[in-house]
Amino acid sequence: MSILHDIYGGGYAPGESLERLPQDLSDKYWAFFEEVEKTMGLEFIERHWDNLIEADLYRSRASFREGFRLGASLMLELL
Repeated sequence: MSILHDIYGGGYAPGESLERLPQDLSDKYWAFFEEVEKTMGLEFIERHWDNLIEADLYRSRASFREGFRLGASLMLELL
């Protein structure tokens, strides 16, 4: 089976991303949650953490789909 069939059929699992957030951006990201925890409490974060993760995954999938469509469109233009 081709990789396109795997992707379309939901059987493709990419390897671990080689790109990580730059350290300064990662520090800012976690500093935000530390501030929220101080202000709102750990219970607040725990109540909303799964929703934050779900939203992040949705954005990642949407970005992937858009990138895939762009790549396919560019390849079709070459034909």
